[in-house]
Amino acid sequence: MISLSILCSVRRALMGVVVFVILFVCATAQAQEPPLAQGVASNPPAAEEPAADPAQQEAEPEETAGEKLIRALKEGDFNVDFRYRYEVVDQDDFDLNAYASTLRTVLNYRTASYRGFDLFLEAENVAVIGPDRYNNAGRDRNDNGVTNRPVVADPAGTEMNQAYLRYRGHDTSIGGGRQEINLRDQRYVGAVGWRQNHQSFDSVWLTNNSFQNTTIRYGYIGRANRITGDEQRMTTNLLDGTFEVDGIGDISVYGYFLDFDNVNLHTLSTKTFGFEVVGDRDLSSGPKVLYEVEFAAQRDFGNNPVRLDASYFHLSLGGGYEGFTAEFGYEVLGGNPEDGRFTTPLATLHKFNGWADKFLNTPTNGLRDLYVSARGPVGPLSWAVIFHNFGADSGGDHYGTELDFQATYTSSWDQGFGFKGAYYGADEFATDTFKAWLWTTYSF
Repeated sequence: MISLSILCSVRRALMGVVVFVILFVCATAQAQEPPLAQGVASNPPAAEEPAADPAQQEAEPEETAGEKLIRALKEGDFNVDFRYRYEVVDQDDFDLNAYASTLRTVLNYRTASYRGFDLFLEAENVAVIGPDRYNNAGRDRNDNGVTNRPVVADPAGTEMNQAYLRYRGHDTSIGGGRQEINLRDQRYVGAVGWRQNHQSFDSVWLTNNSFQNTTIRYGYIGRANRITGDEQRMTTNLLDGTFEVDGIGDISVYGYFLDFDNVNLHTLSTKTFGFEVVGDRDLSSGPKVLYEVEFAAQRDFGNNPVRLDASYFHLSLGGGYEGFTAEFGYEVLGGNPEDGRFTTPLATLHKFNGWADKFLNTPTNGLRDLYVSARGPVGPLSWAVIFHNFGADSGGDHYGTELDFQATYTSSWDQGFGFKGAYYGADEFATDTFKAWLWTTYSF
């Protein structure tokens, strides 16, 4: 049953959107009424009317603003998504393994466009199928109380995951409310779509394409709704631009300013400036060369009481041919005890630095990740294999190695199936960990 606190949260998320829509419709309807001419009686004597045109008599009357709004609501799209997943974690520092059997159910609805506006609502439920044999890392009411098993960050619960109003027009899209944000490759901001409870943001998000081959993005975030059920208030501004350059690829420049309200999170308040180049080159023989380079500098900002001077670097080079790709990469999140460490707390962190999730928090001495990956199709299956070699950015420690692998399949009736595994072999950081997942998805 949905608790009173959840209903209050839903009410707060929807109230502003509903009031805005009502006011907008009323104002539009009033604006459509023709004003009376000055000095003319409201009911002048009837003049002799010309004979009516039969074609005009058969024409449909123009829709009123209210009728257009009702049609937009009726023509909206409903979707239901299911994802069942079974996750196993064997971690050396626990005597007992974690076993998580969970079902994610999502119901969402988007209205048709009305004068460029549309409304999106999404409710999300995560249910545990069977006993709680894992630490769900939940906050407050979401905590299952299990501490003698490893973490699987999929707490049970029901929430309004998204509720926002969006306008699209004049080469601009702007949405306000509670929404998921996936900024470029999600290295800095993402919805953490791998976990059952997605991350969403109480935010305003704007995208503009007025200039040729250019995308400008701006976002303001007032609260992050985390995958554990935690709500983190903040004042965050994100400015990002991507420019398509012939012969080079996509060049992105950005400035991100994060300022957390919670005193326990003040050291995550940062300002980050950087650039990224992503592109590919077709070779005459058919294969394609893939490349990416990114650099960023991070400093302390806002409520952060600690001096911070850290940097980020990522370089990858690979090739692709007929659906197969291979890639070699090197990623560095700088860190040392004197200058602090580079962090990206709002990112989809599971996507980076190994699926075993050993580096969700950047170590004090930073992180260097040397990796090689290969992926492609085999008949109806898609597969991927990734190997990581982890070390410290300062101090010389070798953290460990990791092997990740995955296979997915989509049936003829559009049901998805997947298997995924990760083995982290510890050296001088954390402990040996093996994780495996089985899942299936279906939408209608």
